[in-house]
Amino acid sequence: MTLELKNIGMIKEASVKIDGLTVIAGENDTGKSTVGKALFLIYSSMSLEAVSNIELFGTEDIHNLGRKNIHGEQIKKNIFSKQSFNSSSLMRIVHDKNFFEYSDEFIHDTLYKKDIKIANIAFIETPIVWNLQKLFRNQTDIESQFKLLSGESLDIPYPFLMKDLYFKLGNGRKYTENWTKKYQKDIASIINGEFKKDEDGIFRFYRENKKIDLIDVATGIKYFGILQTLLNANRLNSYTLLILDEPEVHLHPKWQLEMAKIIVELVKNSVKVVVNSHSPYMIEALKRYSEVAEIEEKTNFYLAENGYIKQIENSNSLTLEQIFEKLSEPFDVFDKMDSERLQNG
Repeated sequence: MTLELKNIGMIKEASVKIDGLTVIAGENDTGKSTVGKALFLIYSSMSLEAVSNIELFGTEDIHNLGRKNIHGEQIKKNIFSKQSFNSSSLMRIVHDKNFFEYSDEFIHDTLYKKDIKIANIAFIETPIVWNLQKLFRNQTDIESQFKLLSGESLDIPYPFLMKDLYFKLGNGRKYTENWTKKYQKDIASIINGEFKKDEDGIFRFYRENKKIDLIDVATGIKYFGILQTLLNANRLNSYTLLILDEPEVHLHPKWQLEMAKIIVELVKNSVKVVVNSHSPYMIEALKRYSEVAEIEEKTNFYLAENGYIKQIENSNSLTLEQIFEKLSEPFDVFDKMDSERLQNG
């Protein structure tokens, strides 16, 4: 399937394939994260299957009538600013000549969740989600008590994407795929431990039979712990779309390579993964491991620059050439500094 965006936030135009591994590279403030948030919003707004006009309006005589996206509009308020959209903003997914289009609060669609074979979406924005688990638990209890006593919903502002991820970490699915167990073990080997709930229902990090509060766990370990826990909860499988927003930020270069290896193995097992990155280590590792895993036909690299997210002449190699040229610019500054120092004696 292909995601098309126009005039959303920093993005003037984007056309991005979501078929296996999708890597979007560029500097900060170029719209990379917007792609992931748009995917999350679109998926959250899609119907599981076709809904007839009789069900919606009581008649089949209504044609080409968009419906108000009440649920999506609420999510949009939580993950985008008001300034991100205007009257010309457009989000669309196209797949096998069918489409889902979301613009100006309304939906037009001939495409549904069953068509794209995605039953679960996970957006990993930051591993700091682990530090907020008690906050989210307390908030859920307060909201439940308030609704029980008053019959009304309590609207408490919170980081929406983090709470959504926290819910998925703590609530598993029955659907299992045997291949996931191997990667749970691989991650346990990398971080030398395991994330799991204690007797109070709070996630801790267990290493050599020692229980460690997550506030005392390194942030890089927490990132791997998210993937480990999602795998354990059966939230990463062949019906998952996984969005990773700059996963390298808290990882040493050596662990960036380990993370890239896990990402590629997930894609090899039919998980769709979107990665936003500005790390040459991460991007190079994703390129090399995708070649080793022989998933190049399902891998696409994009450059985010000047309001556009694009491939250069539909070529991964040409796109990567420009990506690495952009990401190597700091070294040009160092070379200039060395040259000036030599000139100054």
